[in-house]
Amino acid sequence: MSARTWLGFLGPSLSLLVLIACSANGAGSAAPPESDTAPTTPAPPVVDAGPVKVDASPAIDASSPPPKPKNDCKLPDLPAIADVTPAFVTIAPPSVSVPVMSGGTLNGQYLVDAATVYLPSGTAGLADPQRSTGTVNAWAIFDGTNYRIHLKASFVIASVAGPQMQGADSASQGGFTVSGAALTLDHACDTVIPDEADYSFTDMGSGRTTILIKTPSPYGDTYLELDATKM
Repeated sequence: MSARTWLGFLGPSLSLLVLIACSANGAGSAAPPESDTAPTTPAPPVVDAGPVKVDASPAIDASSPPPKPKNDCKLPDLPAIADVTPAFVTIAPPSVSVPVMSGGTLNGQYLVDAATVYLPSGTAGLADPQRSTGTVNAWAIFDGTNYRIHLKASFVIASVAGPQMQGADSASQGGFTVSGAALTLDHACDTVIPDEADYSFTDMGSGRTTILIKTPSPYGDTYLELDATKM
């Protein structure tokens, strides 16, 4: 039995012990008899608290709309682009390692034309990257400090337990910041915040950029490498 299960049983047990203890204390001690003569207590002096102060601060209008994000969530969609077929590999250093991002500049419209899925090293012997398949459709806009990203991915991971379906369907927009190779998105325009992920990138020059998305899993971190061309 796990520690959490034990704590689940202990909670009601402790509550029951407290109730029994309180009942026992109440039954074992009788209330003292009331005295025939009530003690005389002098009345407290009257204290002048002065005039009542009224808060003159203006009332907050709860109906006022929240402040709008910096870009007002109006970066345009990009035209439909073709799906790409990703490569699948299992992380196995030093022969198969996740590329290290180096940062640079993000500015413009980017279309993803190649992708690689890096399965965690903990899936070795459980997942077969050679027989795994999938599609990726993705693009991104970076304009000043604003961004818009579209990512739709569908994966079928071949495993010892049979095909495992995984995927993502994300449309995000808001503000972004860059610190070295790290890319931080504030999701200011998103009604639903996506699952936990870390973003980094490399501006390779000549209109090419790589964005790396890292997500945790029970077997280790999974990486999705998106290689894009600048329009």
